[in-house]
Amino acid sequence: MELQELWRVIRKRLGIIILIAVVATATSGILSKFVLPKEYAGTATLIVIPRNSAQDLLTSMVTGQQLVDTYAQLATSRAVIGNVAGSPKFGLSLTQLSQIVTATAVANTDLLTITVKTTSPTLAAGIANAVAHATVNEVTAVQGQKNLEIVNPAVANDLPVAPKTKTNVAIALVLGLVVGGGLAFLLEYLDDTIHSEDDVKRVLDLPLLTVIPSIQSASNIGNGRDRPATPKKGKTRKHRTVRTTSTGRIEGRL
Repeated sequence: MELQELWRVIRKRLGIIILIAVVATATSGILSKFVLPKEYAGTATLIVIPRNSAQDLLTSMVTGQQLVDTYAQLATSRAVIGNVAGSPKFGLSLTQLSQIVTATAVANTDLLTITVKTTSPTLAAGIANAVAHATVNEVTAVQGQKNLEIVNPAVANDLPVAPKTKTNVAIALVLGLVVGGGLAFLLEYLDDTIHSEDDVKRVLDLPLLTVIPSIQSASNIGNGRDRPATPKKGKTRKHRTVRTTSTGRIEGRL
C-alpha cells in the first residue's frame, strides 16, 4: 500500500482513530487516578564498613562491591525476612513480605538500599527499617563483627510512586492510536462498497469512462403545473459520453 493510499485511509477513518484514542486515554486516566490503589515506597540505605587492618582494608577495597551484592541478597533471604514477618507490628506473612521487599546494590559504591512498596507510607518506612536492622544483625552474627551499618533510615513519604498517571495515559494514547489505526485499515479492507470515482478504480480495477450526476425532478409530477426538471447542459453531455463510448446495449448504448 502506497503512502498516498495510507493517508487516504487515515483521513477517511480519522474519526474512529481519534475516538478510540480518546476513550483509551480517558479510561487509563480514570483508572490510574480513582480506581487503582496508590502505592508508597520506603527506602533505607546501608553501608559496608571497612575492616581495621591494612590487609583487611585492601581486601575490602577489592571485594567491597562483592560484599554489597552478597548483603543485598541476604537482605531478602528467608533468614532476614522471617525475623520481620514474625513481628505482630506489621501483621504480614513471610510470603507477603517477600513480595514487597527489594534490596539493590548501588553500583561502584559500598552502599545498598532496601526498599519496601505498600499501600501505606508509614508501613512502608517501618518495614524497610525493620528489614535493614534485621540485615545488620544477620551480617553481624555471620561475620562475628559489625561491618554493615544503616546510614539513612527510611522515612514516610506521602508522595505515591504508583500508579504513574502521566506514564499510563501516554501509553494508553499510543496504544489507542495504534488500535484505532489498525481498526481503520481493517474496516477499509472489509469495505467493498463504491462511494467515489477512486473506489471504482480501486475495487473493480476498471477504467472510468465518465460520471453521471443525478438529475433532479419535480416532487409532484401528478399535478399539471409540475414537470420533470430539464437536465443541465453539462449533465446531458455526460449521458452522451456514455452512450457514445459504450459498445453494446447492456453497457448503456441506446
